[in-house]
Amino acid sequence: MLSLLQRGLAEIGLGKLEEEKEELFSNYLRELQIWNRKFNLTAYKSERDIIIYHFLDSLLPLPFFPLREGDLIDIGSGAGFPGIPLKILQPSFSLYLLEANKKKILFLKNIREKLGLDLEIMEGRAEDLGKNPLYREKFPLAVARAVAPLPVLLEYSLPFLKIGGLFIAYKGPRLKEELNESAKALSTLGGRIEEIKEAILPLCGERRMFLFVLKERETPPSYPRRAGIPSKRPL
Repeated sequence: MLSLLQRGLAEIGLGKLEEEKEELFSNYLRELQIWNRKFNLTAYKSERDIIIYHFLDSLLPLPFFPLREGDLIDIGSGAGFPGIPLKILQPSFSLYLLEANKKKILFLKNIREKLGLDLEIMEGRAEDLGKNPLYREKFPLAVARAVAPLPVLLEYSLPFLKIGGLFIAYKGPRLKEELNESAKALSTLGGRIEEIKEAILPLCGERRMFLFVLKERETPPSYPRRAGIPSKRPL
């Protein structure tokens, strides 16, 4: 079944998967299916769907990344997407996975051990950890996939970025509508739209949009607001 992954990577332009990395993806797939039976971590159950809608979807924008090393934070990582596939393919990333759900944190710790990956799991909410001096304005690169509407996502993400850092939001066809709702959040939080990239997800033909946001100015210290407020009262 991992031949599907090889085919998809070739379509994206990421080349052939080395044997060691193929084994990591195989073990990840197996653990995800085992844990899914207990905790329902993801709606995708079959090998084909996990490969397409999690592995390849996570890796789809990698050719557009401006850098492939250094600190990378995955905000709202869930079962490890997109961060872990990115780390497997690009071990030079120093990966930080931010997650608040206890069951998903247990799964991430299990995957870290099973795959032998060097990564940090940040346990908690973005609103709290975004004010922590250890993480605030530390990262040159942040990603988030299927987490929240864009105005909310910007408040979760931009406080973690250093000035000159880049936030990459994985989005679908509604991106342009969400952009219309995000002008205030961008201005308030110190971000600017750098570019938008579009790509087709291999093996299914679905369209994906990727928003690149540049951190131009420091985020005011009052942001992010306390837990729950960004989603209840988006900027």
